[in-house]
Amino acid sequence: MSEGQPVDDRTAEGSVPTVVQTDDVLGGEPRIDGRRVGVYDVYSRYQETGSVDETAAAYQLSEPEVHTAVAYAAANPEQMAAVAERARQSYEQHASEGLTPESA
Repeated sequence: MSEGQPVDDRTAEGSVPTVVQTDDVLGGEPRIDGRRVGVYDVYSRYQETGSVDETAAAYQLSEPEVHTAVAYAAANPEQMAAVAERARQSYEQHASEGLTPESA
C-alpha cells in the first residue's frame, strides 16, 4: 500500500464517505465512518497545509474522505468551534499537569 492511500476499499470509485458520531469512538466527535480520525483534525490539517494530498497522506485517508471532512466542517462551524474549544481545554489541563507533546 502506498502512503496516503486508504487502508481498504471503503471509498472505492462511486462510494461516498460519510461522517458519523458515536459516543464510544473519539468521545462522540464527528469522524469519517470506519475511521478513528476526527473531522476537526482533518479540517485543521487541511487549513494548515491547503493541500488535500498532504492531508490525506497525514491521516492515511482517501481524497474523497478529506473532501467529506472539509465539507462537513465548513457546513457545521459552530460544532467545529465547540470541538476546538474542548481540545483547547484538554490541552490546557494536560499542560498544567506537565503533559504536552512538547514535554515528551
